[in-house]
Amino acid sequence: METILITGASSGIGRLSAIHLAEKGHQVVIAARNMDRLEETVHQVPSVAHNIHPYMMDVSDSNSVNNTANLILEDWGHIDVLVNNAGYGLRGPLELLEAQEIQEQFQTNVFGLMELTRLFIPEMRKRCRGKIINISSVVGRMPLPFNGAYSASKFALEGLSENLRLELAPFGISVSIIEPGYFDTAFVTNQTKGIHSEETESPYKSYQDKYLHRQNTFGRPAKANKVAVTIGNVIASKSPKLRYLVGVDAHYAMFLKAIIPDRLFNYILGKILM
Repeated sequence: METILITGASSGIGRLSAIHLAEKGHQVVIAARNMDRLEETVHQVPSVAHNIHPYMMDVSDSNSVNNTANLILEDWGHIDVLVNNAGYGLRGPLELLEAQEIQEQFQTNVFGLMELTRLFIPEMRKRCRGKIINISSVVGRMPLPFNGAYSASKFALEGLSENLRLELAPFGISVSIIEPGYFDTAFVTNQTKGIHSEETESPYKSYQDKYLHRQNTFGRPAKANKVAVTIGNVIASKSPKLRYLVGVDAHYAMFLKAIIPDRLFNYILGKILM
């Protein structure tokens, strides 16, 4: 059994993954900003509560990341698997977003993740084993209207993951990316900043309203436990792949993007969503 650290484990994919892996017998260290919600995760499954261990950490705060990572290493000695799940989506037209909002998006989704990963690599390298699993999104490989800031952060994560996979392979450390499509979690519900603009004079409002309506009616979101199962499969694999698509829409989108020109792909996407 492995010792696994999951960030952003107070809800959604992180919480479901923690429970799924604890039920498999792993020791699961969970981290997030809200300790009360982490405790809820523990109490949700009394039968395996002894396998789930909460730590408070804010991935957007460098001091918090360093202090908590050091505490985890002090308590556990090492981490076998790091699941970088913490993140949020800032949506809206780039023109209407504030510079600070964009910086905060990258601080959480990219820079905080990089700092945390950097702190756990040395122990993995010394032991010549370890797995790093980064939760990305299909928008890290394709465009989506009003997701410029979020998409850019996930494109950055994709590039980082590919590079890490190459440079850590000689030390027995694998790096994998999980790319969910549209999922039914609080993350999606909370992904409203900017796009639900109250500025009725916004030149983007009619397009935003149409996009939201079509997104909410275009098929049904998949269940987030599929991501949890995929994480479990990556951990169990002796030779994990670089990328794992999760969700029918994710598979369809990446299949189309691979076989048709970008101009045609963007045209089709625009017709569907705009």
